[in-house]
Amino acid sequence: MNIELRGTIRAALATSTLEVPVPAAGLPLSQLLELIADKHPRARRYLQQDPGAAFLRAVHNGTSVSARDDPPILPQDSLLLIHAMSGGSA
Repeated sequence: MNIELRGTIRAALATSTLEVPVPAAGLPLSQLLELIADKHPRARRYLQQDPGAAFLRAVHNGTSVSARDDPPILPQDSLLLIHAMSGGSA
């Protein structure tokens, strides 16, 4: 699956997309974020959903979703991750 990146995570990883293998049965968003963090350790701080952490917004198939909702992500889905600092823009 090809994941589009915007905001500070894009700048930190110096890329606008990540290629991440997703099984045909899919993965919950939280597991996909953990997989990305394991494969790209510099991304971990941008993918955390801890209280007080900078804001991560996920857009799954054109709809804004929360990692707390943990929607299933399938290989054919589109996923955009936007990380913005407080007071900043994506």
